[in-house]
Amino acid sequence: MTQPTRRTRTTRTTYHHGDLRAALVGAGIELARTGGPEAVVLREVARLVGVAPNSAYGHFKTLAALKAAVARQALCELGAAMAAHVASVPEPSDPRAAAVSHLREVGRAYVQFALDEPGLFRTAMDGNPSGVGTPGSPGHEPVPDPEGRPQPDAILLAALDRLTAAGGLPPEETGAAVMASWATVHGLATILVNLQPDLSPAERTAAIDNSLRVLLLGITALG
Repeated sequence: MTQPTRRTRTTRTTYHHGDLRAALVGAGIELARTGGPEAVVLREVARLVGVAPNSAYGHFKTLAALKAAVARQALCELGAAMAAHVASVPEPSDPRAAAVSHLREVGRAYVQFALDEPGLFRTAMDGNPSGVGTPGSPGHEPVPDPEGRPQPDAILLAALDRLTAAGGLPPEETGAAVMASWATVHGLATILVNLQPDLSPAERTAAIDNSLRVLLLGITALG
């Protein structure tokens, strides 16, 4: 007697209610973690999830759409790491000193994420084919996070608002402070990851400390 053919579980039996889309993005994140945005290929993402490429196309019509979704998720990972670091650092009791310390740690967390997760960092910043824009700049919309985690631009703006409330930054200088902050930390992260990857941990720490010290001296001088 011929045995009935066993059907391999497919998208229809394994995924439902949007689970496949989340699984595809998750697989893309793992590829990006080790290989950066170039590693995010729809066929490989589908293979990792265990579905046919055609099933993946049901959620992402193009590779660009998949890359954009993975880049947005990578940006969410960056924001979550920044928030976790900032929450873990004790602050001085003086309101202005606490605001300065908070802003410093926001910058430190950004650079540290780039060092810890260079693949995800590149994906968050360079992996979206439609671009990212300057986080925190006028007209830039924060990336929505389905889990409600704060985004990097929101974290920076909140830190600058706190500094303003403490008397350390005039409100009219917020735009300049946003650009100076991102230019400093993003430039530093790029240098440490791509141009000077062989620095010792002590040299990296010194580079981060000195860059943030100079940045904060400039920002607080505005107040």
